[in-house]
Amino acid sequence: MKNIKGYFRLLTFCFITGLVIIACKKHDDIVPENTTNTIKIDSLVPTKRNLVVWEESYITVYAKGQNLKYKWEADHGSMMGKDSTTVTYWACPSCLGNNTIKCVVSNESGRVSDTVMVHVTE
Repeated sequence: MKNIKGYFRLLTFCFITGLVIIACKKHDDIVPENTTNTIKIDSLVPTKRNLVVWEESYITVYAKGQNLKYKWEADHGSMMGKDSTTVTYWACPSCLGNNTIKCVVSNESGRVSDTVMVHVTE
């Protein structure tokens, strides 16, 4: 019985470790910078710029243009709502330090992007 419990603990630990590694993977997607004058990003506004591990920050993009589409990226951490005007961002223990969040706003005429930095501590 001890072996089975130990086996399940090991599997659970491996599963959680795998999720953390995937969530904190650094993304190297390079998107061309501003390619249009018909879209404008006024600002990216986080609810918090200084976070502790697992704490959330909601980041909103304020943009002008028609038929806008949104794509969010982060060099570390995880996000929900990557195709909306507001994204929920949080960072895991391996994401300590400065993290850059990027929003690309596009439509049929082109794309523009902007970034905001958050700092994560333990």
